[in-house]
Amino acid sequence: MSLKKIASVALLIACSACAAPLPEHNPAMAWIDVLAQPGQQLSAQRMDGHKVDDARYFQVSPGQHKLQVRLSYDRGGSRGDNQRNCLVEIRYADFSAGQKYSIRALAKGWTVRAWLYNSDGQRVIESQPVRCGAQY
Repeated sequence: MSLKKIASVALLIACSACAAPLPEHNPAMAWIDVLAQPGQQLSAQRMDGHKVDDARYFQVSPGQHKLQVRLSYDRGGSRGDNQRNCLVEIRYADFSAGQKYSIRALAKGWTVRAWLYNSDGQRVIESQPVRCGAQY
């Protein structure tokens, strides 16, 4: 199989996960959308230290949780190592059942921050700044 065909098959498999419908929101849980800025990829990675099944969202029980997201972005420049990958943690103690939240991140150079927003669009918590590298 040619390298071009392998790349096409890999892309098709990766895109099929994106096309899968989201599960229904359990009203006994809090729902957290993972929203990327244009030109960036933001994906759910871990919840309370455990790998998540779907990178598009978190669904958590009420109370305290530690969420980890990965931000991938192109830092620009002329060298070939422009892709940055960052792991960012959001810790929040007051997730409420039936509520919808979102996580958004912003990259500036080598540093990234993420924010958790409630359903009214209000920022409820900010991550610590994280330095990024190509290894994540």
